Amino acid sequence: MAVALFDAPGPRGRRRILIGSILVVMLVLVPLVGLVLWRLHATGQFRGAYWDPFGGAGVQRILLRGLVATLKAAGLALVLALVLGVLLGVGQLSRRWPIRMAATAFVNLFRAIPLVLLIFFAFLGLPRLGDEIATWSWVPDDLRTSIVDRFDVSSFAALVIGLTLYNGSVFAEIVRAGIRSVPSGQVEAALSIGLTRTAVTRLVQLPQAVRTMLPTLVSQMVVLLKDSALGFIVAYPELLRSGRRIYTNIGNVIPTAIVVATIYIVINLALTTVATWLERRGRGGGRRRGATVDAPPVAADSGLRSI
Repeated sequence: MAVALFDAPGPRGRRRILIGSILVVMLVLVPLVGLVLWRLHATGQFRGAYWDPFGGAGVQRILLRGLVATLKAAGLALVLALVLGVLLGVGQLSRRWPIRMAATAFVNLFRAIPLVLLIFFAFLGLPRLGDEIATWSWVPDDLRTSIVDRFDVSSFAALVIGLTLYNGSVFAEIVRAGIRSVPSGQVEAALSIGLTRTAVTRLVQLPQAVRTMLPTLVSQMVVLLKDSALGFIVAYPELLRSGRRIYTNIGNVIPTAIVVATIYIVINLALTTVATWLERRGRGGGRRRGATVDAPPVAADSGLRSI
């Protein structure tokens, strides 16, 4: 089966790829891993004094708190970024030019700004902005204190704001590309039976686009989860900062880095596995419905233009 960029290999090609992969692993990866392990052993990184603390309740409690803080910030930012991304992605395809221009400008602006700067601005810039607004003459005196308090964001809020703005802009581009990947003939057919533009987007384009863009969405989710480690710079007690707290007291930098990296890898593998399962289930469900079951019933006037 031919795909966009290459022809799928046949049985002989797959056998050659498998043999080549095994040779690369045996000749490159295994010696490299062996060299790293030898250097760690030579420098005493496998000593029990460095690893035994991870079996203690105190260190485990610190890591668990850091993990919960990481998942809390990443989970909230993920939900907000997905909502923002869908709104901006649909807005970029709007037929009303003010909405389209505003959404496009928002995406291009926040996608171009480094995430670190967004987090810094939220943490340091918003409080100063609140102080500045509170000095304006037209602001009522009884609201000045409230404005200052509202703009004084915590490290958690600064991290979530930065992650939401940056990843929401990236999600918007993914959504826009996913909707545009739906064949235009389906849109024209839906319009020809009387569906409105909004109904076409909601009932025809988005369901197919989600299936197409799911792998890319998952990749960006993994990036978002890893970017939550940037909370380190605003003193948010996420997993990386919890690791720093451990190695500062024990002096086991390399073992702590290995443990923290392993936790990140396990979380990302779990996220990828769940997404892959959802993707396969969606494709399989789609084929089964197409083969044996009629389309789900839709109300007669659902999404139709009024005449």
